[in-house]
Amino acid sequence: MYIHRYGKVATATPFVTSLYLTTVKIECLPEVILDTTLATLYKQYKPTDGTKQVALLLYAANSEIAPTSKLARNTKYLYQDSTFSTTLEDCSSEKHESIQRSVAVKYLSLVPQHDASEAGDMPVILFDLGSSETDSNHSKEEAQRIVSSLAIEQRPTLLFFSNPMKISTREQGIDLLAAKMEFDQLEDLPLALDLDTHYFLSSKAALCTSGLPRHGNMTIPSDCTGPRGQWLKTQINRLMSQITSHTLLFVVKNQQTFAGGGTFVVSSQQDLLERQDTLSNRILPKLLSQVNSSNAHLKPASLILREMIIDPIGDWGLTCFVSRSGECTFLAVTRQVVDPSKAWIGSTITYTDQDSLETRFTPIMQKIGAWLSKHGYYGPCGADILESRRGRSNGSPQFDIVDLNVRTSGSLVLGLMKGHFSKRRGLHEASSISINVEMARDAFIRTFESKFREGQMVIASWYEDLTSGVSYGNLLVGAQDRKSLQEEVARIKEIASEVSF
Repeated sequence: MYIHRYGKVATATPFVTSLYLTTVKIECLPEVILDTTLATLYKQYKPTDGTKQVALLLYAANSEIAPTSKLARNTKYLYQDSTFSTTLEDCSSEKHESIQRSVAVKYLSLVPQHDASEAGDMPVILFDLGSSETDSNHSKEEAQRIVSSLAIEQRPTLLFFSNPMKISTREQGIDLLAAKMEFDQLEDLPLALDLDTHYFLSSKAALCTSGLPRHGNMTIPSDCTGPRGQWLKTQINRLMSQITSHTLLFVVKNQQTFAGGGTFVVSSQQDLLERQDTLSNRILPKLLSQVNSSNAHLKPASLILREMIIDPIGDWGLTCFVSRSGECTFLAVTRQVVDPSKAWIGSTITYTDQDSLETRFTPIMQKIGAWLSKHGYYGPCGADILESRRGRSNGSPQFDIVDLNVRTSGSLVLGLMKGHFSKRRGLHEASSISINVEMARDAFIRTFESKFREGQMVIASWYEDLTSGVSYGNLLVGAQDRKSLQEEVARIKEIASEVSF
């Protein structure tokens, strides 16, 4: 286990077997001061009796491939991401290793770094990226460089472990772990919310039965009885019958998805044929075969079918912090940016609109908070919301919740940067963009040196693959207006590729 604190080595307890010593290079760039942090919000709302130390446990769950030799894939709490659609059995060993590496970089380095940057002065637990000492040390350095750009009083304590069984909460003075997502191996740890409830709250099944504004119908496989093979065949046929008979222009979603995975848009007969092949021959057999006695009560193979909303007024991302009593702190409303497959690429925000957007979204935010607190959840939450005039005879807009992300969301950090971008620099538009680029971090910073030195660009997460020389990152970019923001993002795309996060 390794500890970083404010760019220095923290005090070790007698139970710590080794410490990772490094000299972290910190560029002479503006210090980032967030408007608030998750640590501040947790303290403000005093979870339990107000004396409990909460630590964030940051990683992304995967049900297709083990990210490292020491971290197993999820088999109980099933999540469908982009790798779930890949037939790994047919992959060469080289391709399999490449996919595993990509999952490890995204889920154990980029996602945790991004969330750690908004944590504030609290413990944050991350898992080692690789089995080699070089890989592990490099991943730690990358994470530390991210938090070292923050104001000292807003930097988290980074704690690194090889796997959940190695997490030592008592020695670190940690009472509760607020996990980003449900991981099978966390079941014996002191969690702020039990895994079954957390998984349920983020599921489409929960959204369908919550009473919150949404649209779509849920279809659930029947309980498994009789021979397993016959049950699989019957359920695939039944689910596909409902899909193929649905009126065109609809969306199919899996029960639990991450980063846009498990979402299938059907807008034409050709789409239907392609989705039919993908779902019946790959997705559904894989998904249904993983339903077992440990997770059947969670209905992990449920599907949601919903009519596609044509020309929505807005595709919004609401972020807030929910207290134990259901009271919500509004953080931001952003515009979602997705690729053609509906994978999240990033978000944009207009800071001058936040006051009016808060007024408009407060009613639905309060409903979300009340429902979550009823189930015992407190902490950060994101909601993907479509605004349309669907079903309104008077033409007035309405909100439909598409996804409820009961965790830190990708757009949360933009909501904490209003002071940095808008108030102190007059940059009233900002974007979060995920990229890969064939250059090191320092070379990338030098390419846009004036933008970084002026605080117009900030790195929210970064991982440089030392073998290939390719870097993956998430950037926060500010500009005076929307046109200028588009121009800045276009300049970045001249040397970098946009990727799903």
